[in-house]
Amino acid sequence: MSEAKHNRANADGAEPGRDMQHIVTSADVAREAGVSRSTVSRCLSGDRRISDATRKRVQETANRLGYHVNKIARSMNTRKSDLIGLVTSGLSDPFRVEFLDKLILAIQQSGYRPLVIDVSDPAQMGTSMMHLLQYQVAGVVVTSGSPPPEVGVHFLKRNVPVVLVNRAGRLEGADVINCDNVRGGEMAADLLLETGKTRFGFLNVKGGTFSGNVRGETFVSRIAPRLANGDISFTPLVCDSADYDGGFNAAFKFLATPETAPNAIFCAKDHIALGLLDAARFELGLRIPEDIAVVGFDDIAAARQGAYQLTTVCQSATKLAEMTVDRLRQRIRGDALTDQRLILPVEMTRRRTA
Repeated sequence: MSEAKHNRANADGAEPGRDMQHIVTSADVAREAGVSRSTVSRCLSGDRRISDATRKRVQETANRLGYHVNKIARSMNTRKSDLIGLVTSGLSDPFRVEFLDKLILAIQQSGYRPLVIDVSDPAQMGTSMMHLLQYQVAGVVVTSGSPPPEVGVHFLKRNVPVVLVNRAGRLEGADVINCDNVRGGEMAADLLLETGKTRFGFLNVKGGTFSGNVRGETFVSRIAPRLANGDISFTPLVCDSADYDGGFNAAFKFLATPETAPNAIFCAKDHIALGLLDAARFELGLRIPEDIAVVGFDDIAAARQGAYQLTTVCQSATKLAEMTVDRLRQRIRGDALTDQRLILPVEMTRRRTA
């Protein structure tokens, strides 16, 4: 090597004599560190059987040579990657965004990496999930949509665990984690009954969702004895969209005549409740909770803010994410061989709207 080339190589941080186009491999690290390739692999994967001195030497050598583990090659050999597929849609939903944020963090802290796919088009659900198998994913979390039954068969054959979160849970072999929608509906009913209001309503999006429908059905069942006695009345309320605008527009439809309109409303989710509250207060001139008591479900960030102080059923996004990742890791390790249905406890958070 000429002196000019030698100096240029040193300036770039490469060792003299090393080809600048050479891709550093684990064999290079093993040779330089004086260990076997398998020892390099175990060191860099965190194997606790390796001594601290050996691990330090291998890591220092890898850093000096600029070696990085080839995740793609490893996944081809093991037929599993460190990727967890996240199947979602509706990122305008505040709770789903909060949950995904906590879920991504929990996945990364567990040593895996999230791979997010959008299924806003339900027709693409099956195709999108099948594409995940091409990435040798270690597991899948579904927060939106309903996977076709045949998809579950493919994942079962490949021993890839699937966890459905706040879904109906009709995929063969999949674990299901739902918040306690039943208890949430009961608590909402009990609290609104305590207010002394007499005209009850449940506001949900047209067609409903699995979670929203369960909440509403339980709510109605809880107030049924009082309905039978004639102490209270009940009106099912339907909005066109499960968001702020849906709740806002529903207020004009159902609250325009305060004398006969529902005065105790349980909303299927906070996002709907916030729209309802704003229209009721600022457009219709209703007092909250004097004229109308409102209870939501989720406890999203906006519900806690001073402008709303929404009374709501809280499902913890952090705890839901931790429960989801814990279950995935159990299935990946083979500690759990049968699918389960797990329930996340909920709490009533009482603020100023009821």
